[in-house]
Amino acid sequence: MSVNIISRSAWGAKPWNGTPSYVALSQRTEFFIHYDGGTPITYTGVQVPRAIERAHINKGWAGVGYNFVIDQDGAIYEGRGWTKQGAHCPGYNISGLGVQIAIGGSQEPSDKALAAARALYDEACRRAGRTLAKKGHKDGIATACPGAKLYAWVLDGMPADGDDAPTTPPSSGGGPGSPGWDGKSFPGASAFKLGQSHAAVTALGQRLVVHGYGRFYKEGPGPRFTEVDKNATQAFQKAQGWTGADADGYPGAETWRRLMATPAKVPPTPPKSQIVLLNSAVKPGARHAQVKELQQLLVKAGYGPIPGAYTTLYGTETQKAVARFHRKNLHLKAAGVSYDPAIGKKGFVELQKEAGRK
Repeated sequence: MSVNIISRSAWGAKPWNGTPSYVALSQRTEFFIHYDGGTPITYTGVQVPRAIERAHINKGWAGVGYNFVIDQDGAIYEGRGWTKQGAHCPGYNISGLGVQIAIGGSQEPSDKALAAARALYDEACRRAGRTLAKKGHKDGIATACPGAKLYAWVLDGMPADGDDAPTTPPSSGGGPGSPGWDGKSFPGASAFKLGQSHAAVTALGQRLVVHGYGRFYKEGPGPRFTEVDKNATQAFQKAQGWTGADADGYPGAETWRRLMATPAKVPPTPPKSQIVLLNSAVKPGARHAQVKELQQLLVKAGYGPIPGAYTTLYGTETQKAVARFHRKNLHLKAAGVSYDPAIGKKGFVELQKEAGRK
């Protein structure tokens, strides 16, 4: 499916409220799917990105936080686009492209919307020059987004047009042994030889990411079987309780079967708190080592850009970013003022949470 993206000017976007930071396509490693929340969407067309824009500007953001938005008719609307930092998932706004499919609640995504999202994913992989990890918003932070139906679609490999098998994007290539493979069943041990390329290697890596072994991949899984794939496979095998030759890092039929299955949901171990306290010396106009941390958190949470960052100076650009934070968090803004450039201890805690700390 070809990708036709409706530009910001075509759907009537407002000028940016501060231009989002530039992100090179080489920095993209993930593709995040989002939905609108608990309420079904009853409109389509340009009203979809315009409604999102209004909501995000009211939060003090630069504009639409997603890189792209897709309506139920399968139309793709430009938000942050390919090379602007998103504001859709704290901690992943640089590495991840965020795409919202305009449904909410228990609403069914249309076949056209899913096909458009899959085509956009394939185009993203082609532009990035690698296979991007397929993720739902909840894979980045604790949230119900993208809802049960879209998340199940993501876990299934984001199939489109009735194809339920993980596929290799055009940029990856199939490699030796790919012709004749059905894209789903175990392709045989010969597909997994170090240094050899096969479309099944990409599918293997994608399923390892789904099962929680994405930490092994600094770049998205690709068609060439490397030590990274071998180490990730071995970790998965050991997690099954296997040892010796059964956990050698080379996938066999049973390893493949278990990887293709839906992962069992295991309650995550609560992480050690990352929240830190604000030093009382951090205030507008001051210099302090923690100011650099404040700037990094503001940018990660979507309140940038901060020209000249990152420094120890709590200057005017940092103050503007803090004021944008307060426009979203009115309960933390100083009473009786319309412009509050001082973060405050409670505000610093809330900012850390928005940036993904727990």
